Amino acid sequence: MATSIPVNQLHIDTIELMTRMSPSLTSFFSVYIDKEYGGVKSSVDVNFLAYEAVLPGTSFELGQVFGDRQGITEQYPTKRVYPPIDVSFYVNVNGSQPYPVITFFENWMQKIFELKGTDKNIRYGRFNYPSTYETDIVITKFERDYRDKSRRLLDKGTAGVPQINKKCTYTLRDAYPTNIISLPVSYSQADVLRTTITFNYDFYSYEDVTYTN
Repeated sequence: MATSIPVNQLHIDTIELMTRMSPSLTSFFSVYIDKEYGGVKSSVDVNFLAYEAVLPGTSFELGQVFGDRQGITEQYPTKRVYPPIDVSFYVNVNGSQPYPVITFFENWMQKIFELKGTDKNIRYGRFNYPSTYETDIVITKFERDYRDKSRRLLDKGTAGVPQINKKCTYTLRDAYPTNIISLPVSYSQADVLRTTITFNYDFYSYEDVTYTN
């Protein structure tokens, strides 16, 4: 049976469409980690250097039932899957410690798996409890006009006009790094040193916020 579509929905005025359409830009986001390792506070020396991140995705693993409904194969969700994400950082020289980004994540990995022993040639490792190294990571997506330049220093905007802010936030629950991508260095043309960290997490919570200052 065909579905009828109201005539007034078949033709949308171009101006109205342009008003509705407001593409989101990829270059406005923030990454927030609240930890301290190796004398480096992420909120001071690490978060600002995140230049690329991934808004997490999710999927369902499916089970199947064969032929229980008139020969139709049915699928149903059995498990929700949260794949790891990558966050890339510029490597800075100055900070609380030299190379603070490298220092921070190397010490975080060391916190997860600590080498033990006094003899440099005879060591063993031990994994710590997850509660000692897991933390929440917040990735926020916002837009260029999140805080308008002409009004960003005023609580309620110019002449008391409310300013509407929009953002969406992904909070990775109980996250920790699982991989530090190798950092290539060479004598070829110089470039900014960067590293990419892979994070695992239990699940994420999503929140979209529209509020007025």
